[in-house]
Amino acid sequence: MISLHGTVAVGEFARQFSLDVGNEIVGVFGANGIGKTSLLRTITGLCTLSEGELSVNGVIVDAPAKHLFVQPELRNIGMVFQDHSLFPFMTAIDNAAFPLIMRGVKRNAARKLASEMIEQFGVANVAQQLAPTLSGGQSQRVAIVRALIGSPKAVLLDEPLSAIDEESREGVRNHIRGHLIRLGVSAIVVSHDRTELDHLCTRIENYTR
Repeated sequence: MISLHGTVAVGEFARQFSLDVGNEIVGVFGANGIGKTSLLRTITGLCTLSEGELSVNGVIVDAPAKHLFVQPELRNIGMVFQDHSLFPFMTAIDNAAFPLIMRGVKRNAARKLASEMIEQFGVANVAQQLAPTLSGGQSQRVAIVRALIGSPKAVLLDEPLSAIDEESREGVRNHIRGHLIRLGVSAIVVSHDRTELDHLCTRIENYTR
């Protein structure tokens, strides 16, 4: 469960958010510049509320009036960024396994699970390549695996299919949906493509200015 009711102010930009997400896949659709990415960055802790309150699974993680703020790395939220944000000094498989290792899973066990998942997403052939050598589509698939692996409390996906070629898109989308359903957590997918959201999500929020 994600509950966000508050305002984010960054410089001259201010956006008020009001969103409640249960164990469902919610699509957020709208024009560029209306705050869709800021919404995700606020939930993951990369933007802070100037007022209001944010809770994840009933735990308050950001509430300025109560002087509460949980650091991003402690929120256990899987996120795919628009630019994928893989660690450049790591291989694809180590990027995918990173969240498990951070939670105390032994490296060999983490890499084994990561290997199984990246195979499902069609990038097993680049598992040992360093992140900067991957294509945009390969990077995006690895980022998706990293967001879904293990047991995140919530999953946030920012344009998760933008770099995937048309021939592969349906298969990747189905894998994402299948994993999210099995996880049974709150998930938010941001996209400018309403058709993709219709296929992937259980509910759609249309953001306007």
